[in-house]
Amino acid sequence: MQDAELARIIEIFQKPEPPRATLEERVQAIEDREAIRHVLMGYGYLCDARRWDDLFEHYTDDIERELAGTLTENVKGKDQLRPLYEAPALPNTGDGAAPPASRINTYELRHLIVGDFVRLDPSGTKGWACAAYSLVASSDADDTFVRGQHEGGYIFEMRKCDDGAWRVAKMTVFSENARNPLFQS
Repeated sequence: MQDAELARIIEIFQKPEPPRATLEERVQAIEDREAIRHVLMGYGYLCDARRWDDLFEHYTDDIERELAGTLTENVKGKDQLRPLYEAPALPNTGDGAAPPASRINTYELRHLIVGDFVRLDPSGTKGWACAAYSLVASSDADDTFVRGQHEGGYIFEMRKCDDGAWRVAKMTVFSENARNPLFQS
């Protein structure tokens, strides 16, 4: 991650949280943090399994996804975002182009998410989850095993919805994807 990207994560890390005065408030904050972490970790597993229906249940209808780092993209709404999961274009900031989606969709993927932390706002209806990740992609096409890896970071802005579930309202993905040999054409 670049310094400016890391600064955005540190800004969330440094957000003060209001003290929880009662036992009930403290328990609720613990339960909210755990529910948000569940969404964060589930994101990686659901992406690896390409279970898009299950993944999109964890997004608000007005989800916004920003890709930064070596990728560049800003998309709003489930209807606009879903095709980009099913057939990733991965527009990058460099000169190289990503391989076609038909090749990317053959890769085995493993999101390794670490160093997560969660912050809650005073209302108890908004939160943030941040984490570092490493994405390992592998392929055994043409009887040759190849593997590539890149790193990055996540900021998930979460909203507690009317049904009590925490959902991703905005996600920012800082990616070094264009440096991964499997994501170069």
